Amino acid sequence: MAFASCAHYEAGYYTAYRRMAEDNPGLILHLGDYIYEGGVNTSAVRQHVGAEIVSLADYRRRYALYKSDPDLQAAHAAAPWLVVPDDHEVENNYANMVRNDSSPTLTAAQWTARRTAAYRAYYENMPLRPASASSGNSIPLYRRVRWGQLATFHMLDTRQFRDDQACGDGWKVCADADLTSRSLTGASQEAWLLDGLAQHYGTWDILGQQVFFARQFDAAGAASMDAWDGYRASRSRIQTGWQQRGVRNPLVLTGDVHKSWANELKADYANPSSATIGTELVCTSITSAGNGTGGTTIPNAATNPHLKFHSDRRGYVRTTISRSQVRADFRALNTVTEHDAAASTVRSFVILDGQPGLQAG
Repeated sequence: MAFASCAHYEAGYYTAYRRMAEDNPGLILHLGDYIYEGGVNTSAVRQHVGAEIVSLADYRRRYALYKSDPDLQAAHAAAPWLVVPDDHEVENNYANMVRNDSSPTLTAAQWTARRTAAYRAYYENMPLRPASASSGNSIPLYRRVRWGQLATFHMLDTRQFRDDQACGDGWKVCADADLTSRSLTGASQEAWLLDGLAQHYGTWDILGQQVFFARQFDAAGAASMDAWDGYRASRSRIQTGWQQRGVRNPLVLTGDVHKSWANELKADYANPSSATIGTELVCTSITSAGNGTGGTTIPNAATNPHLKFHSDRRGYVRTTISRSQVRADFRALNTVTEHDAAASTVRSFVILDGQPGLQAG
């Protein structure tokens, strides 16, 4: 299984999709930002067509542009896809019905119409079952997909039901992020997730979701209010919930941040010796943010000893899942601003059945 996210057309070529197809995976997960909504940037590697998209015709045209790419076509042809959107399929950093982007200027009615158009175009263009058909300005996206007795994919929606980002979004030291009332999933989705985790359908319970799950503080205690760090009680309820339900192998898969990470999930992030209770693998972007630096130094490592790997290159994660282990290969390209670059494995990790955390691969 390969998983990927964040494929800004203007930022580079889709060679990573081609390399995924060449790996002949049995499944591809896409964790959001399949398209980007912005207008044309004439200095970019490739150009969008037209201004920022807001109407149904705009969104349909944008999907048509992205899906005209032969490397993306190859990845779609190679394997079934299991998909969830993030924010750019609608608008950057939106939260439920709250906009966190003031451009273009929209009335409340125009913003509702934009969401309606975006969700309809997403349903029309992505491999979704009829149960996920959009209805007005909402779309039922969180769902469970079982891969026999091997794995259960709990696909989450972390945009439609979340509370607004605390303290005005961005990286902040923010006491409101600890409020027990705050939720990233909404109460119904949280209950649905915990109920599913209690069923023990397969060896691996895999959460396919969008934003950084593990705690990541800087030296001053600031964190991203758009990630689970902005909804700490929500994260704690889910982590505590899977412990209480005896989930043997919780594995969180994440996109959004345009860099690769491998993280151990802790019962108490403030205590480095606390039990490791799960694992998070974060894929980098397909193209977003350009070529990257190639750096592998873990930012704020002393503050976050549970963060075990970081890489700033574009690419994807290739996994091999068996009853005894999950092997994860972080695949990277040296360039996306030139077409047809080779992919190489930067690091590999193994997660053993019944032993949450990362082993050298």
